[in-house]
Amino acid sequence: MTAEPLARRAAVLPDEVTAVHGARWIATGAVLVGVLNYVYALALTRLLDVGSYAVFAAGQGLVVCTAAVAVVTVPWMLAQALARARSEAERGEAVRFAIVTGFAGGLVAALVVGGVAAQFAGATTTLVVAGATFLIYATRISAGWLQGTERLRTLGMVTTAEAVLKLVVGLFFVAVLDLGPAGALAAFGVAVLPYAFFRPRRFRGGRTARPWLSATADRALWRRAVGVASLQGVVAMMAAVDVILVAVLPTDRAAAASYQAAVMLGRVPLFLAGAVSIAFLPALSRRRAGTPLAGDALRMYLTVAVPLTAVAATVPQAVLDRVFPAGYAQVGTLLALTAVTGLALGALALLVTFCQAVNDYACLGPLLAGLVLYVTGLAAGWSAAGVLGMAVGGMCGTLAALLLLAVRQARHHGFGAPRARLGVRPVWCLFVVGGLVALKPLPVAWLCAAVVVAGAALWWFFGRRSEPTGDGPLPATTGEPAPAPVRRSPGPPDERRSVRLLVDAVWRGRPAPATDAELLGALAVARRNQVEGVLARAYPERLAATRAEVVAATGLFRRNLTESTARLRAAGIPAVLIKADLSGDYVYGNFDLVVPTGRWRQAQRALAGWYVRRETYWLERSTKVLLDPVSGPAAHLHTAVSWFGVPVVPTDRLFARARPADGPDGDGPAGWLVPCPADRLRIWLAHALFQNLTLDLSELLALRELLSPAVIAEARREAAREGWATGGDRALATALAAMARLDRGEPVPLPLPLPVGTSLRVGAEHSGHLLGRGRVRTAAREASLRVPLVVAKRVRRREP
Repeated sequence: MTAEPLARRAAVLPDEVTAVHGARWIATGAVLVGVLNYVYALALTRLLDVGSYAVFAAGQGLVVCTAAVAVVTVPWMLAQALARARSEAERGEAVRFAIVTGFAGGLVAALVVGGVAAQFAGATTTLVVAGATFLIYATRISAGWLQGTERLRTLGMVTTAEAVLKLVVGLFFVAVLDLGPAGALAAFGVAVLPYAFFRPRRFRGGRTARPWLSATADRALWRRAVGVASLQGVVAMMAAVDVILVAVLPTDRAAAASYQAAVMLGRVPLFLAGAVSIAFLPALSRRRAGTPLAGDALRMYLTVAVPLTAVAATVPQAVLDRVFPAGYAQVGTLLALTAVTGLALGALALLVTFCQAVNDYACLGPLLAGLVLYVTGLAAGWSAAGVLGMAVGGMCGTLAALLLLAVRQARHHGFGAPRARLGVRPVWCLFVVGGLVALKPLPVAWLCAAVVVAGAALWWFFGRRSEPTGDGPLPATTGEPAPAPVRRSPGPPDERRSVRLLVDAVWRGRPAPATDAELLGALAVARRNQVEGVLARAYPERLAATRAEVVAATGLFRRNLTESTARLRAAGIPAVLIKADLSGDYVYGNFDLVVPTGRWRQAQRALAGWYVRRETYWLERSTKVLLDPVSGPAAHLHTAVSWFGVPVVPTDRLFARARPADGPDGDGPAGWLVPCPADRLRIWLAHALFQNLTLDLSELLALRELLSPAVIAEARREAAREGWATGGDRALATALAAMARLDRGEPVPLPLPLPVGTSLRVGAEHSGHLLGRGRVRTAAREASLRVPLVVAKRVRRREP
């Protein structure tokens, strides 16, 4: 195989694995969000009187309805466009379109929601609901960006953070400030703050000279946005119209509140369907209709939704009486009906996603017919038996709508997998439901059985392995060009063999014979360890394309480093380059410069005109800034060698011990400084201890060059002065043991994780040192961030 096809195959991502594991992350977030939402709703049933709660529930229904549209209209359009885009220009146009139409759609939705809210709420509550609606629309563009770039773990975490913030802020507004339903609803607007930290970046190569409003001229994006809004708007209406109607219709407030509470409990499957849809949409958008991947999505949903629906539909009244106050006596009767409605709504939403992924917007007709059946069922049920009749009619109408769409899906696209593989078997479903019904008179026994059933469902959901389907791309039958075919390798090479090949070639300098698949695996591991250039030089003909990429990236790094430090030097500002070796490869997207104490802002002014974008991370906004030039790696400008705002190496001592760097061509000193060997050793170890919690192969290579006894002894003395000597010793011992195994050719996990005990110990040791120096706020910051950092890094290492 030549180098060019090999490079193309190395760039292929396992879409199925990404979608399945992404669905698990999103579903985890959805479960946590659901739990937090229910805690919030239950708390408000006790903090608000029945009438106020009914106003809150109706307002929440409006916000949830519009949020459902906001979550899928512009964001899903953006995600689909990013998944199919072939160039930076196309991605840039999609982002511009999403921003313009998202804000415009938010204004329209806020006006409509405000008009409806005015029918059952006061002026203040109406303004709050309208404002929250606009903020949800405006910030869901970030959700589309994360979904389209398939950063699904981050999206799940941000969604969870939103629910946590809503719970805390809402309870504070109601319980402490006594703001009533307006305060409870205002929390929806405040809770979107986490999305502001993940704004879409601006792609280069787009038509940036055009006015912003001209972004709306893209007809393909308009067709997609209108189609998505139409489909998901109908689904959102079906999910919320009953909650709004029961608040508007003349009925007993206690009965209305019971119905609304039962609906909230019964909508869990709808949230799960949304999670699966969000994760699978990018991959489904790159494939033809009826792909087996659609069967994977449907099976994931049914596997967990059916058992959870059985649990919700059979809750004993004694359990509900302990959860809800006295005014919610009808919840038990209504919940059995709303749970089935929720299951059907989730399945219907998933089928709509399958159609949307292949631009099949003609399913809107059957969907509208289903909406008519649903509303008819609600109205007929209300006329016959009030709130209970509405629940029965809603369930029948939802099942009828699902049947219409399922028949159309089967005729036009199929379900992508044999019927037997679509979910749990009917016999098991009947067994579970029958067992839970039989145990209803025994609340304790039912509770134990419900925990087992729910736990088994979640275990099956999160434990299932995904296998590549190998299906092809979306055909050009929807009015848009089909994306390029996705090429797939026969299967991932053995991980141990890949690591062994990499170690032999890069660490030991003995490249071994390898098949194309084995070399692809070694290249993937090399990229994770930032040594693809060394591997490419070991196999110069077969990895020629990779070698050229590394050479180009290194050239851009040297150019940008020279240009930026020349500007700083002209302003009289020295800079120390850390975590970089000018003599080797450099494939990172940025480089790190430390400037003297008190000259950080002056350095930024000196680089004005060199960079085109300035960014800061909220945890490090006063210690680090990212300056992005027109092309090539960005400059990270630091006030100190610090991570997450916690300084580790004193800046004054770093400069006092630094020395001039050699120029890139060996023709004299360069325009920047480099740390002395002991400081370099310490900075590499600190980077692993205080940020990454791992050492990749490139860092082990850098450490190997610094392991003289004198350098180690000096580094230990300085680490003791800085308050992290024990953690530094443990990290170095871990690195030395790994190096010895690499020298012997024994297997080593790469990147090399540091022991959890070491990671926790260094946080406690260093924060204690800072506290002893009187730096209380910095010590508190480090102590509070250490455990979340350790957990987040371990979870990331486990994610494929």
